[in-house]
Amino acid sequence: MNPLPPDNTMSLEGISLFSHLSPTQRSQIEAIGLLRHYAAGEILFYEGDESSYFHFLLAGEVNIFKISAAHETMLIHRFNAPSLIAEVATLKQIPYPASCEALKESTVLKISRNPFLELLQNDPSLSIALISSLTQKIGALENSLQRHSAPNAMAKVARLIRDDPAIFNRLKGIDIARMLGITPETLSRMIKKLKSEGIITHSKREGLILLLSDNLNSYCG
Repeated sequence: MNPLPPDNTMSLEGISLFSHLSPTQRSQIEAIGLLRHYAAGEILFYEGDESSYFHFLLAGEVNIFKISAAHETMLIHRFNAPSLIAEVATLKQIPYPASCEALKESTVLKISRNPFLELLQNDPSLSIALISSLTQKIGALENSLQRHSAPNAMAKVARLIRDDPAIFNRLKGIDIARMLGITPETLSRMIKKLKSEGIITHSKREGLILLLSDNLNSYCG
């Protein structure tokens, strides 16, 4: 694989996984990597593709999604740079269990699995950082599966507010609705109901604020 060009302006300094490394160590990683730029809507990889590379999102934003048997899109997670993507499949050497799409112009450093694993063997602290990233991803996946298994739309919305209320300040309603597998109109009705009961406040200026967590839990199912 060709190393990154010497005049490459991207850096691993902003990636927490590599923040403790020396410039020489970061250069070693860049030397076994391939820098890729993706346009909005472009697919980084499809479900079922061979997972030969680690993907480090250096700039931009991506969605991880699956297509159900009914041909419906189920949003699993959204990642903002800097972030490590789909490392579980790469470590286990199994096909990607979901697809990945760039939501905006994004830059990804792809690192071949075997050379990178050799670096991990020589740097225990890097291995620990990778384990930490995996733990966070597992938690996010568990929360996503719980939301999709909720008995009704209100339970899906309530669980998301309980698990990540700040997401309503980061994402648009249409994106949140897609994440939950409901329509934007249904999401709007659920938010209005929770506001009318004094469980939350929600405005463009202040975002969503949870006021009564116990009352919210009664809707989580």
